[in-house]
Amino acid sequence: MNQTPPLPAPAPRADRPRPPRDPRAPAPAVDMAVLHARLNESLDVLRDTYAPALGDGGGWYHELTRPEPGSTATALGLLAFVEAGRPFEYFDEGLAFLAARQTASGDALRDGGWATKTSLGMPVVEATGWIARFLACARCHLRDDAPDLGRAYRWLLHNQNPDGGWGSMRGCRSRVWLTCLALRALSRLNPYDPAVDRGVEWLTADRTAHRPGWGPTQAARPTVTHTAFVLVTLAEARPDLRTERLLDAYDWLLGNLDTDDDHTWIETYDVSPHGAGAEPVWRLALWHYGLPIALTALLHDPRGPHGPAVARAFRTLVRGEVADPRWNGYPNGGRTSLWTLWWRLEALTALTRVPLAGNADVLHWLPDAAVVQRAHARERPLAELLPHGRLIDPAEFARRHWAAFLLVLVCLGSAGGVSAGLWGWKDFWLSVILPVVLTAITESMRRRRTQRGPPPAAS
Repeated sequence: MNQTPPLPAPAPRADRPRPPRDPRAPAPAVDMAVLHARLNESLDVLRDTYAPALGDGGGWYHELTRPEPGSTATALGLLAFVEAGRPFEYFDEGLAFLAARQTASGDALRDGGWATKTSLGMPVVEATGWIARFLACARCHLRDDAPDLGRAYRWLLHNQNPDGGWGSMRGCRSRVWLTCLALRALSRLNPYDPAVDRGVEWLTADRTAHRPGWGPTQAARPTVTHTAFVLVTLAEARPDLRTERLLDAYDWLLGNLDTDDDHTWIETYDVSPHGAGAEPVWRLALWHYGLPIALTALLHDPRGPHGPAVARAFRTLVRGEVADPRWNGYPNGGRTSLWTLWWRLEALTALTRVPLAGNADVLHWLPDAAVVQRAHARERPLAELLPHGRLIDPAEFARRHWAAFLLVLVCLGSAGGVSAGLWGWKDFWLSVILPVVLTAITESMRRRRTQRGPPPAAS
């Protein structure tokens, strides 16, 4: 696991603007046509890989080519259609599958949760957090055929550790990733529950300017993946939170994010269901895909999304086709992965929901464009914020305007002939009529091509 040490702490100002953009860098751009094409292709992959279960309903396994569904993967597959606002013909069957897999027990620490295939039938946060979040987003709590969301809610509350965080279950060491899973579910179910306050406090405690990011545990070195996931979680659980430490964390993420790298790695840890100090019973491995999570986090920056970083991350995420292993394959190749597909799909869905301007931003309407001036830069002249023009390349200028350049040469040569007495003005006008007509036609065609824009790229 490669981790980058944290950058030096930035200046402690709550209204701190970001460093100015490099004027030589390309202008940020997100092609919405490509974005929606990738969303549709991703949902088509999920439709094609849905599999019925041997018992009730059906769904997906995290390895999409395997026929037997799993609870967590099924919840994620259904959540993808919910988040994208698209219908799915087997939605009811997926609900039935999840309802049949919900644990029923007289033990409050087990009743209402979901197990994974490796947790020996014991409900864990790794599954229950995702499924409860899906059910809350889909608003299934009034359906008779849906899982019991109230019992799932109580399972999350009962399995919170005394320190405010969550492990796989109560008594297991609190971990950042699992605490985020629980908080994202609870913030959808009841954001005012005291358990949410305790979880947010556990996440934000002991953050300093010298350690603004998060790692797998509270004391671990920060990673792009965990820092981004915490920022996404805090934006959902406490959307009005804006502190110096929070801005420090966004700056750390921006400074340590490589938008050409998927930031893919595996987090492994032992689970001891019988409490701390007991022998571990099983080991869990979480595949992390940091770049799409970081893109989603950057969209929640209180100062507004950082356009160049968002555009570069978007360009990396949508390169190639969805059928390409970089889209839905495991890092080691050979198998298709729901996790790879899901994180990209969630990031692209978040991009479609970005508001044009914030409450204190200034929106400049131009004839053919709109410019959003962020609140922290509202006192600066608009001209300072726009990209500076590049130096004119003589070769490029001559290539684009060769007809006009040739006309000027002809006119100068003909005028020189008149001055030298080689021919008269009548001959001069006869010599320039044809070049003028050709130049006018060429420039008119070039302007029409520029107004139409380039042809759309094949998706």
